[in-house]
Amino acid sequence: MTEAIKELKINDKTYTAKGTYLFGKTAKQYAENEVNEETGKQQKGDGVTSIFMGLMQQDADKLIEFWHCATSHYVKEAPQFEDIANTISEIADTEDLKPYFVGALRLLNEDGYYKGKLQTLWFMMKRSYSKLKGEEKEKQKGSIEMFHELYEEITGNPPYESKA
Repeated sequence: MTEAIKELKINDKTYTAKGTYLFGKTAKQYAENEVNEETGKQQKGDGVTSIFMGLMQQDADKLIEFWHCATSHYVKEAPQFEDIANTISEIADTEDLKPYFVGALRLLNEDGYYKGKLQTLWFMMKRSYSKLKGEEKEKQKGSIEMFHELYEEITGNPPYESKA
């Protein structure tokens, strides 16, 4: 099983990632625009979900955003975004980033503050295809199964299981 790294050394100081209220507050700046399927209008998405979905794709930019949010509980001693980006870039030059993705995904999906939010996301993803018909339903089901398998492949743990 891949190690889950939840600490990062930046400028000779070790920071521990935490998914606190300040994580979500900081993550708002990383929210992406999404199209509401019912109204067809664009709306601002959720930063925590945006980061989580990017981490699922092992997007290094989202890993940097994760650490920016996950160290925000240090308040005045929190590292600067550029310092985090430089540290992640240096790590990527010499080692695999997978343990950092594992730690980030597990922190959000399995630990504390955002666990319920992401359990709801998994539940909604699984239930969303029940309204669809035919080819769209199968396509959506395939996407959900892919995300489920991807999470388990990356972290070694199954995601939240709903009864849907």
